[in-house]
Amino acid sequence: MNKEREMYEKIIHLIEKKGTKFTTDELASELKISKRTLYTLFPNKVAIINETIDFVFYEFRDSWEAEALEGKTSLSDLLKCQWDNFPDNYDVDKLIKFAVKIRNDYPEQWAKLEENIDETSELIYKVLIENEDIRVLTSTEKKVLQMLVRQTFRCLLGENYLEENGLNFKETVMSLLRMILFGIQY
Repeated sequence: MNKEREMYEKIIHLIEKKGTKFTTDELASELKISKRTLYTLFPNKVAIINETIDFVFYEFRDSWEAEALEGKTSLSDLLKCQWDNFPDNYDVDKLIKFAVKIRNDYPEQWAKLEENIDETSELIYKVLIENEDIRVLTSTEKKVLQMLVRQTFRCLLGENYLEENGLNFKETVMSLLRMILFGIQY
């Protein structure tokens, strides 16, 4: 495991244990570095949260961006590729679990989290409508699809939806995509 991933996983683990009320002393201890070294990595706690949000969404968006550039992958291959490339220790679930606390304690970081969710849903929408296996959609269908993807992602972010329903981010996103791509009929 690379050191950057390991560091962010420890940050997420600390957020999981302490919520957004963790201290920089606790984080330095968790990372086994001095507080001074921590401040060379992150100027303040807000930067820690910002960069952790960026890290969590980077890998997910990166795999979809590769597909967006390619655009020629079949629908089943697209789903299989996304499932296989979805990181095993994916931390979106943990971050989403504390989204409400982030919203209450760090409104600017909440906005960043929402922005990441919107960018991710927009990228998935783009991959879907540009795939050569998808028929040409009407203007109305495109707007409905875009709204469906965006609102589903926003729902996953809010008020513990995943936890309350015993779901995880990966399976929920993949289920949404299967229903969009293949429908729900036999």
